[in-house]
Amino acid sequence: MITKKPEDEIKFRELLKNPARLFGWIFPLFLMLILAAGIFFVKNLDTISFNGQPVGLVDSTQLKKEVELKKGGVSAAVDLNLVKNPTPAFISKGKELFTANCKSCHGDNGMGDGPAGAALVKKPRNFHAADGWTNGRNIDQMFKTLKEGIIKNGMAAYEYIPAADRFAIISFIRTLAQFPPVTDDQLKSLDAAYNLSAGTVLPNNIPVVLAKQKLVQESVTSNDQFLRFENKINTSAETPESLLFRKSVFDLKKVFTSFVNSNAAGGADKYIADVLSNPLNSGFKPAVARCSKEEWKKIIDYIKTALM
Repeated sequence: MITKKPEDEIKFRELLKNPARLFGWIFPLFLMLILAAGIFFVKNLDTISFNGQPVGLVDSTQLKKEVELKKGGVSAAVDLNLVKNPTPAFISKGKELFTANCKSCHGDNGMGDGPAGAALVKKPRNFHAADGWTNGRNIDQMFKTLKEGIIKNGMAAYEYIPAADRFAIISFIRTLAQFPPVTDDQLKSLDAAYNLSAGTVLPNNIPVVLAKQKLVQESVTSNDQFLRFENKINTSAETPESLLFRKSVFDLKKVFTSFVNSNAAGGADKYIADVLSNPLNSGFKPAVARCSKEEWKKIIDYIKTALM
């Protein structure tokens, strides 16, 4: 009987001559594939179980465009002749403004294919298309759109941009396609509606972040004032005025808010009339309607004393 001597190392060339010997490698390979599939499944369990996938589109509701802090006033008069016959420099300025304010939705060439507009319910305006304009394609209609916006279509208002700059944007847009000519009647209509040749009144602008901070500060200040007011009410001695007040009130916070927001300091009669029109909304019980004028005077004097 001939005994085959074990090989010291694997001779891969011999394996190729006898492929059946490779059968033993299938099991560890199969085991590795199962292990890899299991790891992938565990790591992606949430996505797989909810049959979802990562969102690739930009959510336009999360896009935030900060408003520049700017003091209001009267802008320079618009040169209507320049609007009718825009110079290359005027159009170039319009292109810069278009890139900064409009490109994200309307795209580089005004095709309505900007990334921010991809998730909008209504696709942004394609300036190359002549149909479907909500306000129209004439220069006065385009100016109206920029100033007032079209909220239902997701078009924001740009009234904070000076009128001359809005015309610059329109002048650039008009170079992208064939638009109706600018007529003197259109410019006269615009001038009459917005007083362009005499200058435009611009409102004060405040960034949204700063506005939120001020609202929070005002809320904190108001809350501190109320706590002081509440403390004085709760710690005041029992007097006819305090007993009358407590008997007439059911919500101290509403009384404080309604009194502070009214012109009670300058006109008690107006405040009394406001309270009687809706006592519950002002923090008083309905029975307060039976108070005499003298009793109302005591209530108001008591509130003023607590606010000091």
